[in-house]
Amino acid sequence: MWKDAKALIEEIEHRKNRGNTLEHFKNYMESIGNPHKDLKAIHIAGTNGKGSTTNYIRSILQSAGYKTGSFTSPYIITHRDRIRINDIYISEEKFVEIAQQYYDGWMKWDLSMFEIDMAIACIWFKEQQVDVAVFETGLGGRLDFTNILSPMVSVITNIGMDHMELLGDTYEKIAEEKAGIIKEGIDVITAERKEECLHVFFQHAKNMKSTCICTEEVIPVWKDKHLYFNYKGYRDIALSTKAEYQCSNAALALETIFYLHEHKKLHVTQEQMRKGLYEAVWIGRFEVLREEPLFIIDGAHNSHGIKALCNSLKGIQDIQVIFSVLKDKNFEEMLQQLETITKDITVCPFMNARALDIHILENRPHITVKDSYEIAIQEALKKEKPIVVTGSLYFISEVRKWIYDTGLLNKEKSNRINYL
Repeated sequence: MWKDAKALIEEIEHRKNRGNTLEHFKNYMESIGNPHKDLKAIHIAGTNGKGSTTNYIRSILQSAGYKTGSFTSPYIITHRDRIRINDIYISEEKFVEIAQQYYDGWMKWDLSMFEIDMAIACIWFKEQQVDVAVFETGLGGRLDFTNILSPMVSVITNIGMDHMELLGDTYEKIAEEKAGIIKEGIDVITAERKEECLHVFFQHAKNMKSTCICTEEVIPVWKDKHLYFNYKGYRDIALSTKAEYQCSNAALALETIFYLHEHKKLHVTQEQMRKGLYEAVWIGRFEVLREEPLFIIDGAHNSHGIKALCNSLKGIQDIQVIFSVLKDKNFEEMLQQLETITKDITVCPFMNARALDIHILENRPHITVKDSYEIAIQEALKKEKPIVVTGSLYFISEVRKWIYDTGLLNKEKSNRINYL
C-alpha cells in the first residue's frame, strides 16, 4: 500500500480536519472497540507547558517502574515522536502495521491527522498494556479529539491569549474551552494563577461534582549553576534544565503524582520523584545545544512563552536572537518582549504555509530580516556570542533537524552538551 513509513506519514499529515466533531470521533472509536476506555489516563490541557508537564509526569512514572505511554504534539524530530512508550517513539514497523489494519476505517470515517494519531496511540498503548497513559490536548480542550478520555485526573497548566480566533478573545473564554476537559467526578489540578481563569475552573469543577486543586507557587533557586526549587516540604528538587519556567511545570507534575499517590492510584517514592524530574529532558524547550558560547533552541510559540523564555535568559549578555513564528500569533508583543533582553534580533522564514511574512518587519529598529535561517545562524556563530533560536515549534523543529543533519555544531571548536 505504501513504499515505506515515510510515504504513509506524508499521506496522514495531509489529512486536515474537514469539520469532524468530537462526537464523530467518539463514534469511530466505538466502532473499533473503544481502546481508550481500557487505559488509565492523565489528561493535560493548557496554553503553555503541556508537553513539558506531560514529560515530567512520564519521567517520574517511568522512574517508579510504570510502563508509561505519552501522546504529545507537535512533533520535533519525527512524526512518530508524538506517540511514545517510556520515551521511545512508536516504531515505523508498528506504525505501518496499525495503519494496514485500520486504514480503510480511517478513510471511511474521513479522519484527520490528529484523529488518526490519537487512535494509533490508544490502540498501541492498549496492545502494549501500558500502566499509565499521559495525553496532551492539541488545541483547546472541550472539542479536542483527546477529550474522549475518562482520565484518573485532569490537569490544566495555564491560560494565555493564544488561538483566540478559535478559543475566544478573553482569558475567561479561553479558560472555558480548556475547562471542557473536566469530567463528572474527576478532579482537576492546575498551575494557573489568574483569578478570572480560576473562577471558571472552580465553577466547572463544582458543576461536575469534582474538586479543583491549585499548585503552590514555586520560586527557582540557583546553587552552583544548577536549578532547584522547593515544594510542599520537599527541598532542593533539582532540574537538569536551565529554564526557570520549568519549575512551575515540574511542580504541577509533582502535584499530579501526589494526588494519584494519595488516592492509591499509583505508588511513587520521594527518591523516584526526584530522579524522574532530574532525568526528564524535553527536546526543543530551552534545549542547550552548546554550552560555550551558549546556543539554545526554545519553542516559545506565543507571548506567554516568550515572556517565560526572557525571564530564564536574564543575566546573559550579548544575546543574539533568531526568531520566526506563525502569522496568527501576536508577533508584535513577542518581539517587544525579546527587545527587553537584546537589540540583536534576526527574523527568518521557514517552511510552513502559516508562517509570518517576515518582510513586513523590514526597516524596524533592532530587527534584521534574513531570507534564510541557515545564513542567519552561520553569521551568528561567527560572532562567538550566545545564540537563542526561538518562536514556532515548527520553526524549531526545522532548525534543529538542519543543525543535526549538517553537523554544524560538530564543526565548532566548542564544548557542547545535550547534542546527541
